[in-house]
Amino acid sequence: MTVSKNTPLLPSAFNALSDLVAGWALTDSTARLEKRLTTPAEEIKAFYDRMLPRAPEALAFLAERRLGALTREEEALLKLMLSLAEMGPAIEWYGTGTYPDAFDARRFPLVVTLPDNQAQGVAA
Repeated sequence: MTVSKNTPLLPSAFNALSDLVAGWALTDSTARLEKRLTTPAEEIKAFYDRMLPRAPEALAFLAERRLGALTREEEALLKLMLSLAEMGPAIEWYGTGTYPDAFDARRFPLVVTLPDNQAQGVAA
């Protein structure tokens, strides 16, 4: 699908965050983990600092929608929030994308990966 420059990437209330979509609205939890492990701490912190103030509004907005029925723009917002959830502890607790003295998280691959937008209780 071709997206023009004028096609909204996020719901209109969140347009100010649209520049984050390409780098942070990632496909799944494995991609978010890899992003956390390979992105410089300064970039993660910049993302975190942009997203955190909008998180309550984004969560309230998403709480009014149903998984499995999100628009492309709503799903992009969901994926940004999932990236924030992945990056938050790394920044808040350690100030970096990696966890000191921890096992490499890649050593524990997921056996099953559920789509981020899958309705609960519905098989893929």
